[in-house]
Amino acid sequence: MYKILSRPSFRIISQITAVILLVVVFIGFASNSVCTHQKQKGAHVFGPLDSINLQPFIKNNYNWITLVPFCGQNDIDSPTLVYHRGDKLDSTRKKNNWKNQITTAQAMGFKIFLKPHIWIHSPTEGKWRSDIFPTTESNWELWQKNYRDFILFYAKIAEETNVELFCVGTELSRLSVEKSEFWITLIKDIRKIYSGKLTYAANWMKEYKKITFWSDLDYIGIQAYFPLTKNKYPSIEQISEGWQKHLPSMEEVHAAFDKKIIFTEMGYKSTADSAIKPWKWIENYADHKDLVSFETQANCYDAFFNEVWNKDWLEGVHIWQLRSDFKGTNSWSDLDFTPQGKLAEAVIAKGFE
Repeated sequence: MYKILSRPSFRIISQITAVILLVVVFIGFASNSVCTHQKQKGAHVFGPLDSINLQPFIKNNYNWITLVPFCGQNDIDSPTLVYHRGDKLDSTRKKNNWKNQITTAQAMGFKIFLKPHIWIHSPTEGKWRSDIFPTTESNWELWQKNYRDFILFYAKIAEETNVELFCVGTELSRLSVEKSEFWITLIKDIRKIYSGKLTYAANWMKEYKKITFWSDLDYIGIQAYFPLTKNKYPSIEQISEGWQKHLPSMEEVHAAFDKKIIFTEMGYKSTADSAIKPWKWIENYADHKDLVSFETQANCYDAFFNEVWNKDWLEGVHIWQLRSDFKGTNSWSDLDFTPQGKLAEAVIAKGFE
């Protein structure tokens, strides 16, 4: 004969069963969340965005779109930064344009990395963004104010559009190392108006190892143009070997600050020497046609996915640079950084699967 449970006993068993089910569901959800966490598979995309021209990025397994607002500075010691004409109408127009770009990409399922850059219009020969450093105290005070206004302008846009990742600065090597207090204060000011994640995009050559304010950010950002070989037309194996001398220092910085690393920028030209000086721009080449090598560009990405992509400390990569309005290769883009329409495009798509 079966004993009939009293109402209180039945109620207790029901409650226990419900708790067990909740625990099982929670564990399953947590496990699934870990399994489905995706690294940042980003591309710096230039050109107008819409539901049609974003399709190739979906097809090639990108999940982040990196957008780059520019401001202009005349030379490395100039205190003035220009990012709109100065009137309210132009400021509003620029803000709305960026909001439209962001929300269009988000509607297609992409996360957004907003990454402001400074463009130097008339740099002293041999100088570039990394050398920016106002030479007088008054110029330094003015530069700080102008840069802060520029960054907060875009931080507000990032907050209003729920951008997931914002960059507080890009390749300002002297300032990041010698003026660390400025960055610590600026980061605090940004966090007052922006609730997403923050990083800084440090140059690969020494800068990322010297920065002291990584603990104030969410990620360590590296512009990953590391030299990987000394020869043209390198094999995948040669490029892979070249990564080995750079990995220990990145692992050290990751361990020192307990922060994951993002390659805030990484790219390779489709040239035979693209693994020697990956940062070298096309206009510095005397004879373009003699150097075309789609295979070398593809080999560089193959080596990256073989040697770096699966490192636990790497949160993701944002590739430089792609066009939303890409129509095919020509004499210029045959050498340029874009992997679009080249062997590297399929390598990246497979690596991002």
